[in-house]
Amino acid sequence: MSIIIKNTIFTGKFLLQLQEIDSTNNYAHNWIANNEPIDGTVIIADHQTAGRGQFGNIWKTSAGQNLTFSIIYLPKFLLAKDAFYLNMSISLGISNGLKQYFPALDVKIKWPNDIYIGDKKVAGILIENSISGNYLKSSIVGIGLNVLQTEFDPKLPNPTSLLLENKSQIELQDILNIILVKIEQEYLVLRSGNFSAILASYNEFLFRKGISADYMIPSINTNNKFTGKIIGVARDGKLEIEFNDGNKKFYFKEIEYVI
Repeated sequence: MSIIIKNTIFTGKFLLQLQEIDSTNNYAHNWIANNEPIDGTVIIADHQTAGRGQFGNIWKTSAGQNLTFSIIYLPKFLLAKDAFYLNMSISLGISNGLKQYFPALDVKIKWPNDIYIGDKKVAGILIENSISGNYLKSSIVGIGLNVLQTEFDPKLPNPTSLLLENKSQIELQDILNIILVKIEQEYLVLRSGNFSAILASYNEFLFRKGISADYMIPSINTNNKFTGKIIGVARDGKLEIEFNDGNKKFYFKEIEYVI
């Protein structure tokens, strides 16, 4: 299948389509090192043999059944301290794309940037930034989206796919195209500096927001569960949760969801 991206301004207009690669993010790193990168370059593979997720996790996928790709953006306008807004923009782009294509699905963003349908994970994001001075220089946005796969490694806690959730015919290129359109739209909002709009939209999609649920705090070194209610994500990217003894904010890996 030869991929053609429609209705974007620059995202995916330069596209590298590969059959099999260890990781599209790895390929993107090598591409940047040996070429003058073009803003919005998309690198997509039919099969990733060693896809990577957040915090060293592995993203496992079946050949030809899912979308595994990376986008190279050059967000030189964005201060490094505001890099989480890029994460939010990408998460929103994917979520908005899925909601447009599948309006009946309960699409949510599990902080910081996993995409869920109901209480199951359908997509993961890994963003790797390079910095020049106080600003970002380049960003490699790795995305894995389960589309047609129906069987998963039993060790994975809660995977799903668009086919399992929607149970209808799905074309990989159609999904890719609408997601890239929506990602670019959110990226342009980011480039305009409208951080408040990004944060508000992100919080609207936030998984478990306003719902009592159980969490674990790894630093306590116990298996105790704490019941709390997500208030939202603050401007610094921390997750704010209401507990019986008051509200607390957490950075990545300081708290764990109990699914």
